[in-house]
Amino acid sequence: MAKVLRLGYIKMEILKISTRDGISLHLDAMTVNQPLGVVCIIHGFGEHIGRYRHVMQSLNDSEFNVYGIDLRGHGKSGGSKGHAPNLISLINDIEEFLKIVRSENLYLPLFLFGHSMGGNLVLNYVLRDNSKELSGFIVSAPWIKLAFKIPRWKEQLGHLMARIAPKVRLPNGLNSMHLSKNPEVAKQYNQDPLVNFKISGGLISAINYGAAYLIKHQKEIKLSGFIFQGKLDAIIDYKSTMKLALGNPDNIKWKLWESVFHEGHNDLEQNEVLKEWIDWMINKIEASRLN
Repeated sequence: MAKVLRLGYIKMEILKISTRDGISLHLDAMTVNQPLGVVCIIHGFGEHIGRYRHVMQSLNDSEFNVYGIDLRGHGKSGGSKGHAPNLISLINDIEEFLKIVRSENLYLPLFLFGHSMGGNLVLNYVLRDNSKELSGFIVSAPWIKLAFKIPRWKEQLGHLMARIAPKVRLPNGLNSMHLSKNPEVAKQYNQDPLVNFKISGGLISAINYGAAYLIKHQKEIKLSGFIFQGKLDAIIDYKSTMKLALGNPDNIKWKLWESVFHEGHNDLEQNEVLKEWIDWMINKIEASRLN
C-alpha cells in the first residue's frame, strides 16, 4: 500500500510493510529521477522517521533515493510502544525493510544509516548480514554505552522487569536539551505527539545485548563504514564509540565532532555533519566505478 506525492523532481511515498510476526511498519520514501545510490535510515529510540525529513531532503539534493522506517513500537508503526521482544526481531525488521528497498532499486549502491539506538541496530545488522548487498554503512552516536550513570536500583529494576514483565515500560530519563545546542530541537521533540518517552524492559535488554555483542565482535565487521559522534554528547558515551571504531581501522572511518551534541544532524553544525558522510558515500561510489 502506498500514497504518492510528486514535488518537482522528488517523489514522496508512504509505504507499509509487515514484520515476520505480523506487525505493520510505516515507511517513508523520497526518491529522485536519476539517483546515484540509495540510503536507508534507522532512527533512534523514542523518535520516528518524520524527524529526519530534512536529512532525506539533503540526500535527495545529492541525488540519493532515501527510505526511512518507523521501527516497531515507534512513530506510526504497530507494536507495543517503546517495546521489542528481543534484538533479533529488530534485525529481522531491518531485513524486511531492505528487501522492499532493494526490490525498487536494483543495482544501485545501497547504504544503511543509523542513529543512536538505530546505530546499535545497524552495526549488529552489518555483523550478521550475509547478503553482501550493502555498499557501506554510516552510524551516528551508536547506543553502546550511556554517557550518564543509571541509579543502581533503576538498573536492577530494569533487569528484573526484562525477565518477569518485558512489556512493562519505564520513563527513559532522556533530557531533550542534550539533543542539540539549538533549543528549538528540544521544544519540537517535547511537543511531538509521535515521540515516546518510555522504554520497556524487553527493549532495554535487546539494546544491552546488542551493545555487548558489538564490543565482543567489533573486529569482525568487514563492510566499509563511517562512524561519527559529537564530543559534547551527554547521552551516549563517545569514548566507547571511538574505541569500537578505532578497533577496526581497516574498515571503519572515525570522526569526532568537537562541539556537537547527541544529534549531529539536528545540531548547529548539521550542514557540515551531513555533507561529511554524504561526501563519503559519493567517494565510495566513485571508487567502486574505477575498480
